[in-house]
Amino acid sequence: MKHIQLFSLLIMCVLARNAIAEANDASMQTLRDWGGADITYCLSNNAGNAVIGKNKSYCSGNFSIDASKPSQCVLGDDMGRMLLLARGINENGARFCVTTVYAEHKKKGRAWTLYSDPAEGQKCFWLCKAGHYGEECASETPNGCDSTTVRRSDFDNYTMSRNTNVEDSISRFHWSAYNGCGVHAGQEHDMILAISNWLDSGHGAFARPFMVRARREGWKSNKGGIDIWPVGQETLVCKNGYTANAAGTDCEPVDETACQLTNTCSGWPSGGFDRETMEMHYIESSNCYQYRCKDATQAFASSTSRTCTACSTTKQGAPSPADGVCIMCETGKIFDETAATSGYCVETDVYSKTDMQYGKNHTRNTQPDVDNQCWSMKETTDYINCVRYNELPSES
Repeated sequence: MKHIQLFSLLIMCVLARNAIAEANDASMQTLRDWGGADITYCLSNNAGNAVIGKNKSYCSGNFSIDASKPSQCVLGDDMGRMLLLARGINENGARFCVTTVYAEHKKKGRAWTLYSDPAEGQKCFWLCKAGHYGEECASETPNGCDSTTVRRSDFDNYTMSRNTNVEDSISRFHWSAYNGCGVHAGQEHDMILAISNWLDSGHGAFARPFMVRARREGWKSNKGGIDIWPVGQETLVCKNGYTANAAGTDCEPVDETACQLTNTCSGWPSGGFDRETMEMHYIESSNCYQYRCKDATQAFASSTSRTCTACSTTKQGAPSPADGVCIMCETGKIFDETAATSGYCVETDVYSKTDMQYGKNHTRNTQPDVDNQCWSMKETTDYINCVRYNELPSES
C-alpha cells in the first residue's frame, strides 16, 4: 500500500513539474539567443508600449472587467490585448504578427491563454538582428531595402477578435505554466516574444520576452482577463536593408542610396538611376527623391532622356534646379538659379559708362559727393555693389 502511495506521489510530482512550464531544448536555446529570461508568476499588467490597436493607451493599463470600460479591451466576459507578437523565431530575428491575446476560463475552474488574428486579418513581417536581413533573416547581406516604416500608430485601426485560433502558430519559450496566484491552481502562464518599444525612424523596433497570464478574479467569478508584463532584456531588430547604428539606439540604412530609391518622386523611376554618374537629390516639398548628375559640368539632356551629358557652365547655361536638365539661355539673357518663373533665364544688365562711374541710373549731378561715387571705391566688392545696387560701403 505504501509503495502504491509513493508511486502515486511520484506520478503527481512529475505531472506537476510538467505543468509548471512546458518547453523543449529548441525553445530554451532560442530564449538564450534573445537574452534569456526567468519565468515570473501572478503579476499584474505592465505591457506599456507593447499594446497596440484601438484604445491602446487605456488597454495598456491594469484594470478589472467592467461594463463601463471601452469595448475594445473586452471580449465577451474576459479581457484581451493586442500585440505585435512573434510567430516564428530564430537566432537572427523573428516574424511579428498583429495578434489578439486573450483568455478563457471556467467558473470554479482553470483559466487558459488563447491567441487570435485581429478582426482585420493577418499582418506579419520579419525584423532582424544586426547583420541579418530578409525573409527568416537568413541572409547576411541585404537584398534591396524595405523603407516602409513600422510605428505604433500604424495599428490604431486594428480591433481585437476571437474568431480564429492561432495558438499553434505562436512561438512560445514557455507555455502551460499553471499557477494559482492565490485564487485557484489553474491560471496559465506563457512566455512569448513581442515588440516592446518603437523607433522614431520607424525602420525597426525593440523586442523582448513577455509573460502572459490568463487571470481569473475569483473562484466563483465569471470575470477574467489577461495580464502581460516584460521579462528579460530588449533587443533591437530592423527592417530589411537596415542595421543597428553604433549606439544600438536606431536602425540605419546599410546602403542609403538603395533605400532612397524606394521613395523616388513621380516620374522618376528607380531604374533610371545610374550609380556611376548620378546621386540622389531630396525634394523636401514632396518628401521624395529625384537624381542629379554628380559632375557639376554635366546635366540631363532632357526630361525624357536622363543621361548625364556636358552642359555649359558659363553665365548662359547650367543644370536646372527643378529637374537637373541642362538649360541654355538665349543671347541677351543669363542663367539665374532663383528665377524659376522665367525658366531660370533673365535679361542681362546693361551698364553705361556713367553707370560704371557713379552707379546704376546715377550721374555726377545726382551723386556729387566723390566719396559716394563708385569709381572711388578701393575694394572690388564695394565697387560692384555700388554700380549694381547703389549700395555704399558701411563705415567701420
